[in-house]
Amino acid sequence: MLVIALMLRWLLCGSSPKPVARRVIPVILVTLVMAIFGTVLVMLTPNIGGPGWLKGMYVLFVVVALKLPLLSVLWWLIARNPEWPGTRPKWTPDEQADILAYLENEAKRVRGLPDALERLEYLSQEAWHVADRLEGEAKVDALTVALRVDLITSSTRRDRSQRDGR
Repeated sequence: MLVIALMLRWLLCGSSPKPVARRVIPVILVTLVMAIFGTVLVMLTPNIGGPGWLKGMYVLFVVVALKLPLLSVLWWLIARNPEWPGTRPKWTPDEQADILAYLENEAKRVRGLPDALERLEYLSQEAWHVADRLEGEAKVDALTVALRVDLITSSTRRDRSQRDGR
């Protein structure tokens, strides 16, 4: 089983730590074609002459050789993701930094747009949501970003109300 997992990792990931789409898609397509061909061959089992054990070996070979590769690839992809629906996401430090940088940069970018206030309120909610999900040093960074987005939101709200003459 370990050999299969290592082989799939090599085949689907290469030197990358995660599966690469340009490798995964062809592998899934090839194994899918093999599985469909296996279904056709299993349907032809009644046409095989000979003893029952021969038909059984034929079906076993077809299932193992042509259908098991697809199941193995799919199981490997599913088992690699330890997150389950309803649980907190486990972001890597790089992912956390990317999310926080995106939120802050997006808040700065939309400041001058006509619908800036609505966008900034949404970004503020997202920033606080991210801050709720993190712990430790990352939480401090997320709280800082959330407060910065809120500051941009409040200044935009103040500018809009001054411009509208309220």
